[in-house]
Amino acid sequence: MKKFCLLSVCLLVLYACTSKKNAPTAIAEKPNVLFISIDDLNDWVEPLGGHPQAITPNLKEFAENAMTFTNAHASAPLCNPSRVSIMTGLDPRNTGVVSNNAFYPFRKYVPKAETMIQHFKREGYYTAGYGKIFHKDDSKTEPWDEYEWCSGRPKPKPFPGHGIKFITDSVYRYFDWGPVNDTITKWGENQITQKVSDFLEKPHESPFFVAAGFRLPHLGWYTHPRFHKLYDSLNITLPDYSADDIKDVPSIILESVKKDRRAHDTIMGRNVWKDAVKSYLASVSYIDYELGQILEKLKSTPHYKNTIVVVWSDHGFHLGEKSTWRKNTLWEESTRVPLLIHVPNHTKPNTKTDHPVSLLDLYPTLVKLCGIAPRNDLDGQDISELLSDPETKLDKDYVATTNVLGTAIRNKNWRYIRYKDGSEELYDHRTDPLEHTNLIGNSDYMDQLNKLRSYLSK
Repeated sequence: MKKFCLLSVCLLVLYACTSKKNAPTAIAEKPNVLFISIDDLNDWVEPLGGHPQAITPNLKEFAENAMTFTNAHASAPLCNPSRVSIMTGLDPRNTGVVSNNAFYPFRKYVPKAETMIQHFKREGYYTAGYGKIFHKDDSKTEPWDEYEWCSGRPKPKPFPGHGIKFITDSVYRYFDWGPVNDTITKWGENQITQKVSDFLEKPHESPFFVAAGFRLPHLGWYTHPRFHKLYDSLNITLPDYSADDIKDVPSIILESVKKDRRAHDTIMGRNVWKDAVKSYLASVSYIDYELGQILEKLKSTPHYKNTIVVVWSDHGFHLGEKSTWRKNTLWEESTRVPLLIHVPNHTKPNTKTDHPVSLLDLYPTLVKLCGIAPRNDLDGQDISELLSDPETKLDKDYVATTNVLGTAIRNKNWRYIRYKDGSEELYDHRTDPLEHTNLIGNSDYMDQLNKLRSYLSK
C-alpha cells in the first residue's frame, strides 16, 4: 500500500511539472505588469531604425531581451482616442471616440467600459499609475490604488526662440524646442522615474500593475543640454522629403494638412529643420535615459523575475515627411509605433516579428499572459503566441487606424486608406515603404485593393 501511495504522489508531481512546461501563454504564478507609455514617439529608436542617428541605448538593450513588434500601429493616431482604445480594449470605430477635446472626458462616451485598470484591480492586482496614461485628467478619475500626475516641466523664460509664431498660432501652440539648463528633477519624467523606482523597491503582497506615462517627446521639445550634446557633433539627417510627395493624395487630406505645408515652408525658409529634428532626437534620448533608470531598478529587485514589461507609444509623429509636422494622419509616420514586450522565462531574446499588430491588442494579450479572467467584449486580439513564436499566423492579419477623416488598413505589405468622402489611397510597402506613390487608379492592383476594402466591413 505504501508503495502504491508513493507511486501515486510521484505521478501527480510529474503531471504537474509537465502541465506547466506545456502551457506557453500564461505564467504559473500571476505576474506583475510594468506598463510604460511614451507620448508622441515615432519609430526613431534604435530597435526600429526609423532615424539612423537616434541614440537610444536603453531601448536597444531592452530589445535584446524582448520581442520587438516592427509592424505595430495605433488604433487612432491621436492621444485621447488612442489611449481610450488601449485602456478600454475598444476600437474607435465602435466607440466613436476619434478626436481629443471633442471626446473628453472619455467616460461621457464609453461610460460602461471596464478599463484595463478596473479589470486588473477586480482580479486582485494592486494598481498604480504615474504620469500620462489616459488623456489629461482622465488618468486621475480612474480607480487606481494609487496615482500621481507628475507632469512638471521647466518653462524657459524667455523661450529658446526657435518657436515660430505662425506655427504656434496655427498648428501647435507648443511648437518650440531647445536645451533648458535646469535641474533634471524639475522634469515630470524624472519624477515619474523616481515614483516608479520607489514603488518597485517595496515588497508587494499582491501582484501589481504599475503604469508609467512619459509625456516627452510631446512638444515642446525642451530637454537638459546633456541630451542635445549627444548630437552636437553630428550632421543631422533630415527625413525623406519630396515637394511632390502629396500631389496624388485626395483633396480631403490636402485641405487637412494645408497649415502643415505652410508651416513646413516656414521651417525650411528659416533653415531650422535640422535644429527641430535634433531637439526631437534629444527628447527621445532623454526618455530613453529615464526608461533605462526604471529598467535598471526593476532588475535590482526580486520583482524582475516575475514582471512583464511593456513599452509602447500612443502614436507616431511627422517631422517634415509629406510636408507635415504633427500626428493624426493615416500615413505610416503617424500610425506606426514602437512596441516591445518582455515576459520572463517566455520571450525569446532579441526577437522581432513583422506580423501586423495593434495597440488595441494589449488588453486581451495581458489578460491572457497574466492568467486572469478573460473578456469577451474586447475588440483586439490576443497576440501572446507571437511572443514564443514570431512566425505564428494569427486569425487577423491586418490592423485598422481611425481618425475623424477616415480609416487606414495596414497588413504586412500594404496600406489602404479610405476617407469619409469615399476617396482612397493605396501603397505597396514592398517597393514603396515611404508611401510616395498612391496606386489608386492602377488596374494592376484591383484584386489587392478589393481585398483591403473588404476589411473595412469586418
